[in-house]
Amino acid sequence: MRGALLIAKKDFMELSKDRKTMFFAFVLPFLLFPALFGMMAKMGQRDADQNRSKPSRVCLTDPSGALTAVLKADPKHFTLVPQPDGSVKKAILDQKLELAVDVDPHAAEALQKQQTFTITALQDESEQASRLAYKRLKDALQPQEKAWVQARLQALNASPQLAEPVKVEVKNAADTALEMGKFLGQLLPYLLMIMMYSGSMNHGVYATAGEKERHTLLSLMATGLPRNQIIFGKLLYVFAMGVIAALLNLLSMALSIPFIAGQSAGTASALSTVAAIANPTTLGLTFLIMVPLGLFFANFIVLMGVQAKTTIEANTALMPGIILVIFLGVFMMAPGVDKMSFLSYVPVVNVCLALRKLFSQQADWLQYWLAFAMTVGLAGLMTLLSTRLLNREKAIFNA
Repeated sequence: MRGALLIAKKDFMELSKDRKTMFFAFVLPFLLFPALFGMMAKMGQRDADQNRSKPSRVCLTDPSGALTAVLKADPKHFTLVPQPDGSVKKAILDQKLELAVDVDPHAAEALQKQQTFTITALQDESEQASRLAYKRLKDALQPQEKAWVQARLQALNASPQLAEPVKVEVKNAADTALEMGKFLGQLLPYLLMIMMYSGSMNHGVYATAGEKERHTLLSLMATGLPRNQIIFGKLLYVFAMGVIAALLNLLSMALSIPFIAGQSAGTASALSTVAAIANPTTLGLTFLIMVPLGLFFANFIVLMGVQAKTTIEANTALMPGIILVIFLGVFMMAPGVDKMSFLSYVPVVNVCLALRKLFSQQADWLQYWLAFAMTVGLAGLMTLLSTRLLNREKAIFNA
């Protein structure tokens, strides 16, 4: 094993000489998520504040005047604009106004006869400002509708509570920590797998196919070290780089949680949310299950890298792995996936499921340890297979 450690040390020393690579490998992942989520939270908060601070532009068509007075009485939230030239829908999509409201021409007559009339609202659901305008319209209509109903009941000498036999009070069983935990449980395994695989791949290609291109592989063979020691050394280096990438990204994600929690729950509760989600136990169990997964990735990368003739060929052979990881990540973020019990027995996928429930504070320990055991077994089997294949003359000298 001493020879394998020497090979790994040699690769780490080569890495340490390249400052740019050191920055991208060790510093950038640690800064990435806090900067990304901090910027997203700040921009989202600024956009929301800007939308709330200005009135919504509404094109109102109300021939009978049933709703005009209601909107004009709230200039803080509504600005009535004239009918635009051309299509109203295009004006909304071009963000020239946020909402178009058409009121039944016979609305005033319908109110006098105590009949129902129709209000049609046209909005752009893809834009926050348009959604806010529609919400403001509903909020403005709610008290007005209640006033109309109360007037009708009064005219009939009926109880004001006739129109409201039941009052429903809704309480949220999920706190902010649980909501954020479920969000992270969907996103985190996907990000960690991509970062671990890409981190291992970049350095694995350099340490395997790159050795052939630099014509230094024969020098390693001439040292007299057993071939399996050289293979284990390469494997140890690639595995270590993948684990380091996962660890740095995990810590970076933990630092970025306050930005997400602060945006949704306010700064006061952000720290308590962090304590509930990013606690040492959760992070430790996440790191623990990612270690055998990293070993599996490292074996695959070394296997493909050593057999490739050039770094371009190695990158081409390993690129489908990233596509597969992305596909698994998108699939695991789909709603209802956690209810498919058979996925607990699918390698790699069960790791995502275990982490998803772990961060949701609904950990299934049987599922977690089953995923851990299967991943360890898969990594061990892959190690045995790759070392046997790479110990052949054709694999080493395929140039």
